[in-house]
Amino acid sequence: MRLEKWTDILPRYQTFISHMKPILRETRRIIEDLDADLLYDTEVLDKIREEEERRNIRKVRALSEFSAMYRSNVYELMKDFITKYRDRISLIDIKDYIIDFLQESIEALTILRNITNPDQKDLEQTYLYTLVKFLEKILFPKGNSINVIYEKLLVHTPEYYESQRHLLKTHTHYREDLEHSDFFTVPAISPKVYQIINNITSFFNLDPNYGPLPENKNHEIPMILKNDVFLPYIDSIAKAEEEAIKSIAERIGLRVIDDIFLAPKKEFIDLLLDNNFLREKKQSDGTVRYIPQFSNETLILYYLAFASRRRGFLSKELINWITINFAFLVYMGILKWKLSDENIFYSIFKDLQTNEKVLPYLMKLICFPNYLGLDKTKIRDSPQYRKEIFNFIGAQIDNIQNLVENVGQYCYEKFEKGKKNK
Repeated sequence: MRLEKWTDILPRYQTFISHMKPILRETRRIIEDLDADLLYDTEVLDKIREEEERRNIRKVRALSEFSAMYRSNVYELMKDFITKYRDRISLIDIKDYIIDFLQESIEALTILRNITNPDQKDLEQTYLYTLVKFLEKILFPKGNSINVIYEKLLVHTPEYYESQRHLLKTHTHYREDLEHSDFFTVPAISPKVYQIINNITSFFNLDPNYGPLPENKNHEIPMILKNDVFLPYIDSIAKAEEEAIKSIAERIGLRVIDDIFLAPKKEFIDLLLDNNFLREKKQSDGTVRYIPQFSNETLILYYLAFASRRRGFLSKELINWITINFAFLVYMGILKWKLSDENIFYSIFKDLQTNEKVLPYLMKLICFPNYLGLDKTKIRDSPQYRKEIFNFIGAQIDNIQNLVENVGQYCYEKFEKGKKNK
């Protein structure tokens, strides 16, 4: 299979955006030239739309169908707006509102169409690079060690922990082949594994055992019984092999000791101490005991840092989930920046049919080395899979919506406010 290049993917991403913009531009011109009084009868818009469809005959069927769908949605939204407000506000004001909404939408499409440079020159100045790096710092930072990445994540955890956790919990976890998975592949957190992590946190906090730190016998570290954690779930996770337990433990900063206990790894202990997730208590015999005070974030963030550090070895499901979230946040953040909340055409941009045409290619662009550096060959192109994953994207958690708002504000300050000040 030929590896897709930047110059293969970018034109495909731009294709449907390039067909959306002229439709809005033509519609704006038509509304500008139309006598406002004619808007009272919405059948006038039906006749205009039919005439436009006859005039704009496309040769490529997929584009023809998309353009017809898009134009139809635009006109239906205008008709609904007119019907709703024609008895409350003047037709001249309605006309002005529609023209403003169309102009905002055209500007948003201009940004989306020119989101990056075809030749990849001056990438640092592009919208895509700037926004991916803004989100990467919060959700999936890079670093030369897991501990460095963990510290970067912690900076943003007070505001964005729900989004950080969300990035690990794909809605397609059932597709993960955990029983036959490659030992080096990092999967997403399934509901069962998430429950296990919560239980591990509870076991450590409530009544752990203590044993000598292998690297320093003068210190005691908290330990919990491996079987207490894994035996109830082992059939749901993988075969009852030690490798499965060890790989899950490794991803949350733990190790198996004497084939009986789970305890923090030495490098994780240092990190826990630095962030007060362990406190020191001197025993009567002179040893120092590390007492855990974990939260759910403690282990989940380690898993996220682990995945970020090993981003070259992520499962197909996790890569698809991470990139769709980044693509969604970039796309919706730009819309939040350019469209007013009252814009009647917002729903077209968020429509599943539009997302299916645009976001998969944005996902692939975000995989390239200058961005997240993920394996873009693992992006699924199946139409059924796209519908599945985009449907889940539509049911976003509040924290993701807050992040969209913040991306929109960042866009305004980064790309617009500076120009105005100049």
